[in-house]
Amino acid sequence: MLLIAGGLTLAFPFWSAAYTHFEQRHLSADYQRASASFSSTARQQKSTLALLHTPAMRARRLAALFARGLKPGDPIGRLIIPHARINRIVVQGSTGSSSLSPASDTAYLRGGPVHYGVTPLPGAGEPFAVAGHRTTYSAPFYSLNVLRRGDRIVLDTPYGRFDYSVARITTVLPSDVGVLYDRGYALVLTTCTPPYSASHRLVVWASARGFTLKP
Repeated sequence: MLLIAGGLTLAFPFWSAAYTHFEQRHLSADYQRASASFSSTARQQKSTLALLHTPAMRARRLAALFARGLKPGDPIGRLIIPHARINRIVVQGSTGSSSLSPASDTAYLRGGPVHYGVTPLPGAGEPFAVAGHRTTYSAPFYSLNVLRRGDRIVLDTPYGRFDYSVARITTVLPSDVGVLYDRGYALVLTTCTPPYSASHRLVVWASARGFTLKP
């Protein structure tokens, strides 16, 4: 029994990574369908959007429209960080007061990075905050520590493509949820640190570089 238990423990990183790979394939397909569906919805809003005079106003309107049909576990967009070799679908996390509980998004994190439901979507406000595993379930955020000031981060959503630039990297305690409410940055990424420990959180703060709305 001890040998079996030891074998299962050693095999955990492999089967958890396989599970995440499988989930990301399905999420990618779901994201493509969601994008096509939202494009149709946005076209119906063409006259309303035309009345909004600035791209920022249109982005806020589109984000609100997209949020209406969004449920926990649904794909939000594709997160691309070239320098850290990250290319993953981000899903919506839990909403409401329970969203700050460490266990609230456990199931969703097994499939990839998760949006903190208490923060706004891109274009709707600041910051858009995302959590991801550092060492298990294919470790999507394992290389966040290699990022440096100025590195590019991209989030592609059904309604627009948002560009960010890394501003700084810090380490905080898990209880420091204030990082999710700092309006001085457009994007916040969090993961456990050091690797194989949950004693602290590595936080990447990024500023907005611009965005392009989809027709």
